[in-house]
Amino acid sequence: MIIDDHCHVWDKESLSGELYRILELIAKQFNFDLDLILNGTHERLVEEMDDAGIDKTVIVSLDYEYHYRGKLSFKEYNNRIAEMVNDYPDRLIGFGGIDPRRGKGAIQELERCIEELGLKGVKFWTLTGFYPDDLKFYPFYKRVEELDALIFCHTGMGPATTYLKYCRPAYVDTVAVDFPNIKIIMAHIGDPWTNEAIAVATKNPNVYLDISAWEPAFKMVPFAFYQTLIQAKLSCGINKILFGTDWPLFTPILSLKKWVRGIKKMKVPPPLQLMGLPEFTEDEKNKILGENARKLLGL
Repeated sequence: MIIDDHCHVWDKESLSGELYRILELIAKQFNFDLDLILNGTHERLVEEMDDAGIDKTVIVSLDYEYHYRGKLSFKEYNNRIAEMVNDYPDRLIGFGGIDPRRGKGAIQELERCIEELGLKGVKFWTLTGFYPDDLKFYPFYKRVEELDALIFCHTGMGPATTYLKYCRPAYVDTVAVDFPNIKIIMAHIGDPWTNEAIAVATKNPNVYLDISAWEPAFKMVPFAFYQTLIQAKLSCGINKILFGTDWPLFTPILSLKKWVRGIKKMKVPPPLQLMGLPEFTEDEKNKILGENARKLLGL
């Protein structure tokens, strides 16, 4: 089974000017046509999943309202995610977007997402301006624990208009220690704090890493990708690494099909082989591509 643990969904009409600008900046940074990522519908996603041989995908909502103006409220976005999951219940798994700064409102929306909408967990978009280890959020985490929900936390780089300081993996460490029963996925291996992210996943049994947004590195600087992935494998263990794409943001660089094929055909570069670093076995590739996520999501 192949599982993509990290996808976004939108349609062009639902994008506000500010959110549209984020996509413009990404397209400019990586020098591709913006039109290639404006279609983020779940229908397109499922078609590309079929082409790539991906069995299931986690789609996430974003609560961006503390930093960006949008056309959809965070509750409306969560409703959209639930509707998309209902359209493809055998293919899509939903995570709601909730900013914990909403206090009691965040807890109420968490309960609605899990108990009424049937979503699996909550997405934290920390780049909107909050540290996940703020003690004011602990009642929220307590409820997450009680509902047996997962937390998907952005770590690492964000758009040009956001602050990196909120996105360090170290802030996830505090939550992982104080709430050991909550399973937490850190997106993007915390890039550029990959060492820190791997350390957090190594010391905390309840923390996992995903490789979403690493498509550009895989294609353009593969040595850096393999070096980081091998470090994660040797430190926190292969069972902590999840396949993700951040679809559709990097499809112009590497399609879902090519990203899946790339992981299936991974081969450690010769310089790293000469250093005695181990090759990825077929079993390890299968774990990254889906077996780890299957167990984590309880599928």
